[in-house]
Amino acid sequence: MLVALRNPKVAVFFLAFLPQFVEPGTDPVLAQLLLHGLLFIAVAGFVEPPRVFAADRLARGLRAAPRLGLWFGRALGTLLPGLGLKLALSRQ
Repeated sequence: MLVALRNPKVAVFFLAFLPQFVEPGTDPVLAQLLLHGLLFIAVAGFVEPPRVFAADRLARGLRAAPRLGLWFGRALGTLLPGLGLKLALSRQ
């Protein structure tokens, strides 16, 4: 949470994202923004912990099996530049 508070990209994201959900003719705008922000935090509180535990489990597995980690790194090392190349060569 402290990292997110100190990161200006998070503030820019919320300043760009949340106002589209504000209804100008209803409750005070600040109350609506606070409600949406709290809802975002509540949902993240349920979604993020399982992802963190899964990533921890994956990291432990990769540390326990160095060959698997090596192949995993090779696969990602091929996949990500390949996707970047595909994106660079694509036309809209």
